[in-house]
Amino acid sequence: MRNRITVTIFILYILVFAVGSIIAKDRIFSDMENRNLAQFPEVSAKSVFSGDFSDGFEEYMSDQIIFKDFLVKLKVTENKALNQTYVNSIYFADGRYIRDYKENTALIDKNVGFVNEFAEANPDFNITWLMVPNACYVYEDSMPSYADVDSQAATIGHIKDYVSDKIDFVDVSDELVSAKDDYIYYKTDHHWTMNGAYIGYKKLCEALGREPVEKDTYKIEVVRDDFLGTLYSDAPVFNADTDEIILYVNENNSYTVDYIDKGFKQDSLYNYEKLDIKDKYQVYLDGNHAIIRIRNNSYLDANKDNNKDDDSESNSIAEIDYEVSDNITSANRVIIVKDSYAHSLLPLLADNYEEIIVVDLRYYHEKTVSELAHEEGISDIIFINNVDFINSDDNFLWLM
Repeated sequence: MRNRITVTIFILYILVFAVGSIIAKDRIFSDMENRNLAQFPEVSAKSVFSGDFSDGFEEYMSDQIIFKDFLVKLKVTENKALNQTYVNSIYFADGRYIRDYKENTALIDKNVGFVNEFAEANPDFNITWLMVPNACYVYEDSMPSYADVDSQAATIGHIKDYVSDKIDFVDVSDELVSAKDDYIYYKTDHHWTMNGAYIGYKKLCEALGREPVEKDTYKIEVVRDDFLGTLYSDAPVFNADTDEIILYVNENNSYTVDYIDKGFKQDSLYNYEKLDIKDKYQVYLDGNHAIIRIRNNSYLDANKDNNKDDDSESNSIAEIDYEVSDNITSANRVIIVKDSYAHSLLPLLADNYEEIIVVDLRYYHEKTVSELAHEEGISDIIFINNVDFINSDDNFLWLM
């Protein structure tokens, strides 16, 4: 009798999920996973016999199963309750999520080699490289005792030894470790907060010989306190502590941000609409873009007679109708080659330049950075990268 009840419950369980998944409307996007979900695959004789249909259908069922987000969260919460502190390459460490790190020395050397070649081929460029450690470095002492994480200190030391002496390499590790109790990294996301970015900004300004804007100049505000980031999406649990989104706003200045790749402009360094989506980190400069231009309007307002009209709707950086004013040197224009760690730092650096052209090599392949810099007459290049990015990205070949 007990076996019959067990079998009946099991069959009902399967039927509920199978029928529910079929009846429920397919989802296009998962907020939890921050990605597009698989849709029902195309049915054809070719796809059936090649196995593409069965592979696609398996992925479709996995993505579209009813209550998937709830079930994943339930499973991870159960594992955590059983003291499992490592899930999907994420460590649960003293109230925060920390991503595992395994050094890919070959890829790091390849990427540093591309940057070195770029510097050697462009001896007239002034190149600065800010390297930012990840949370696994700064909060190493909070990691579980058994955590098998490679040392980012060793990685940064290796890069320092290999990087060309034509590059001013800036390591902000010590400053971040000293401030680790000041909410400088998100607990549920892999980025640093704007508090952390300000520390990197000051260190970068020191290397550049520029005066940083003092912290008390900014209006510092918490605009959301319900952020659950990318690391949480990889290992979601019930009742997770949420993060705050902090903005530093300089009310003494104004800016124009031209998202050249998408063809729209904004008069703010922050896209407040992004605070209403899952990935709230996109509030900083609207998230990832191939190429954008940030203009500090304090220069333009002071030199209107010396600058051409900026009403052009051009989507190509080469078509920008723009002339640097007579009393503004080319040193006040810069190209930033970056990953997403730069997004919360650039709103600070915008006060130190007339114009910043921001390039993301993952998406910008229209021309090389070398070609872009020569076309624009810009000789100052700043790289802003986190260690995980150097350890995993393979797009640095687009430099030249």
